[in-house]
Amino acid sequence: MTFTLLLSGISILSACSDPMVQEMENYQEQMDDLHDINEEVTGHLDDIDSEEIINQVSSMDSASGEDEFDNTAAELEGEALPLAETLKEEAEAVEISEEEIQEMHEGFIESAETKHDFTKQLSDYLITYQDSLAASERLIALSQSFMENQGERDDLIENAGDEEVVREIDMLIEQLNENSEELDAASDVLEDDISMGNKQEQIDEVLLPMLEEHVESLNMVNLSTQQANRVRSVSLEMYYGYQAYYEERKNTMLYNEKLQNIQLQNILSLQESYQKMDEEYWERMEELKDGE
Repeated sequence: MTFTLLLSGISILSACSDPMVQEMENYQEQMDDLHDINEEVTGHLDDIDSEEIINQVSSMDSASGEDEFDNTAAELEGEALPLAETLKEEAEAVEISEEEIQEMHEGFIESAETKHDFTKQLSDYLITYQDSLAASERLIALSQSFMENQGERDDLIENAGDEEVVREIDMLIEQLNENSEELDAASDVLEDDISMGNKQEQIDEVLLPMLEEHVESLNMVNLSTQQANRVRSVSLEMYYGYQAYYEERKNTMLYNEKLQNIQLQNILSLQESYQKMDEEYWERMEELKDGE
């Protein structure tokens, strides 16, 4: 009788434990591919050196880390992000009936979502940061071009010897001075303490149309001498450079405002968050497999 009762007890225990065992087996089968994707995503993200990114951004040295930032941003956007999106979507689609396994899996989903957020936010930040550096470099190049054109124009004016050349260049100088006064007054607004939107509006609605008018005003001056025509040509190149300069100023404003609104440290802290979640998930997985 005792033996019969013992067998019955074992049967009851087996019957109680079988659903959990079966559910864990089903869960692991569903998760095999997802675990592989998770490992691949994590491989991309764990290689990111958060401290190096902070140091690079703080130093504002565009030359020393430009290639590294480009490579990291490209890897995040082109490889890690599609995988992270797949991981998140498929993790949310896993069906589980046992409450304990469901609770454990919620941790996996949260980790997948955190990886996705980390990947997307850091990719966006690095791309914007690189765009900002590139725009600043283009502004510097345009400024250098202005100075070169200004130097050539000054030389042409200084070396004007023929009376007709002098007369025509004087006409150009009069028009250039008038244009310059208008442009200086309009561009000073960009240095005022006003919103970025107002500055962009000043560029779009005042400065760029003004430069178009300045180009027209120079083209309307009647010239016959080669030297005066060269002065006009160089001046027109400067106006086209101004147009490119102010377009780039708008881009720089956008990039800088976006960077100011992003807390890099908060993005990078997500790396430690998902690592902790993963550790807790695998610990709980082992516990449930062992029947704890």
